[in-house]
Amino acid sequence: MPRNALTQRHPDLRNAFYDQVRARGQTPDSEKRLRQQVRKLKELRAADAEEITHLKSDVEALVGPLHQSITENRLLRQQLADHTTVVRTLPTATRVRDSARPIPPGVS
Repeated sequence: MPRNALTQRHPDLRNAFYDQVRARGQTPDSEKRLRQQVRKLKELRAADAEEITHLKSDVEALVGPLHQSITENRLLRQQLADHTTVVRTLPTATRVRDSARPIPPGVS
C-alpha cells in the first residue's frame, strides 16, 4: 500500500506520529540526513545544469568550423578526383649568407 494512501486512510496515526515528533522538540536524525542529502543533490543538479549549458554553447561554437572543414574537404576531394588542379610552387626567398658562419654542405 502506498505511503500516502496509509496517511490518508488513517489520519489518527499520522497525527499521533507528528505529535510524538513535536514532543521531542527536535528534528529526527533521519530527517536531518535526508535534508542534507537533498541539499547536496540540488547543488549537484545545479552544477550539472550549468555544465550542460556550457557544453551546449561549445557544441554550437564547434559546429560552424566543423561544417566548413567538411565542405572544404569535400571540395578538395572532388578536385583531386577531377585531376583539374595544378600544383604551383611558391617562390622562395633567397638567404643572405653570413660569412662568419659557414653554411653546412647540402643546405642552400
